[in-house]
Amino acid sequence: MTAREAAHSALGEYRRRVGADPRELLRAATKNLDSRDAALAARITLGVLRNMALLDYYIASASSLKMNKIEPLALDILRVAVYQLAFLDKVPPSAAVNEAVSITRRRIPRAAGFVNAVLRALTSGALPEVTAATEAERLAILYSHPLWLVKKLISALGEAETALLLAADNAEPPVYARVNTLKIAAADLLSQLRGAGIDAAESALPDTLELRGAGEIAELDAFKRGLFFVQGPSSTRAALAAGAKPGDTVIDACAAPGGKSFALAIAMENRGRIISCDTPGRVHLIADGAARLGLTNIECAAADAAVFTARFAGLADAVIVDAPCSGFGVMRKKPEIRFKTEAEIAGLPKLQLGILSNCAEYVRPGGALVYSTCTVLDSENADVVAAFLAQNHDFALENQTTLLAHRDGGDSFFIAVMRRKA
Repeated sequence: MTAREAAHSALGEYRRRVGADPRELLRAATKNLDSRDAALAARITLGVLRNMALLDYYIASASSLKMNKIEPLALDILRVAVYQLAFLDKVPPSAAVNEAVSITRRRIPRAAGFVNAVLRALTSGALPEVTAATEAERLAILYSHPLWLVKKLISALGEAETALLLAADNAEPPVYARVNTLKIAAADLLSQLRGAGIDAAESALPDTLELRGAGEIAELDAFKRGLFFVQGPSSTRAALAAGAKPGDTVIDACAAPGGKSFALAIAMENRGRIISCDTPGRVHLIADGAARLGLTNIECAAADAAVFTARFAGLADAVIVDAPCSGFGVMRKKPEIRFKTEAEIAGLPKLQLGILSNCAEYVRPGGALVYSTCTVLDSENADVVAAFLAQNHDFALENQTTLLAHRDGGDSFFIAVMRRKA
């Protein structure tokens, strides 16, 4: 199997199982490939998902058939080939076309002529310029974002800044390594990683490194020895927003897989108490990570953030609520999120407000309550905070901020810090 065939396989499986994690599908499709081909298959697969509306625009411009009349497998093959034409400069157009036609002949011979005709038309000149009736529609196609989301972003940010944000959403992100400074200094870890042949660099956030082309992170010796964990700068900022100190008691209410708890434990110098909560099936992820990192002040608890736990009442100096959300701030890492519909996420604000209100009961007088999401929608961010404060007059807003990928680096995030009156 070639890298492109593995990409076809992963995309076909995703089409049959919409909502599945494409990275899991890729692992299955590339298990017999070497690391170089597996990396190419991943880049193609995630790139197709990240740019699907644009690829379909190109295909439609050269197709004699309406898009809904093209056989699904043939469409997968076309998308993979057109992605290479549009985004992979090192792949000769002739190679992308010839392999696509060859694969079509083997798998769906009746469609080979059609696939060849579409691709030959697209390689005969420059790819067509994207045009549409409105700027919102043009941006939705160009950056493959849902139109309803683009309209909301334009309303909040304007057309020019929305275009910058959408472009950032489509960039291939680095892996961010948060340094375990209890074991090693950032400069020393940077030197070790570079010595191992990894493209590592300092980031704008202290004690966070950017890694590119590192392969399977879990296989790195530095990872196995607990010298770092994977966490983007926006998530780190959310974890540290409460200013927890050594000796404090902190509840991380939606903790798995544990990144915010790990960042807090290190900032607290492995002193005090962090109670990391999540569902029974996910708590082990936190425990495993804490053990690898050598963090002993983390206690894992199987607790639903939406259900009151009496033993936590008034216990914490700080409570972190990283609420379930639509995830539109992390589309760089999870391009499949862009296929969510507005109807699918309509119930999230009610859930988020319920979780925030419940977890507020765990904050002691004078303590901090941090609410964060990885989305850009006001309905899940500032509106939820406003609704909470309207119902809970014993809390006051200290600050809130929206981090945007094109302005701040990392993922787009919302962070609000509230303080319970003493």
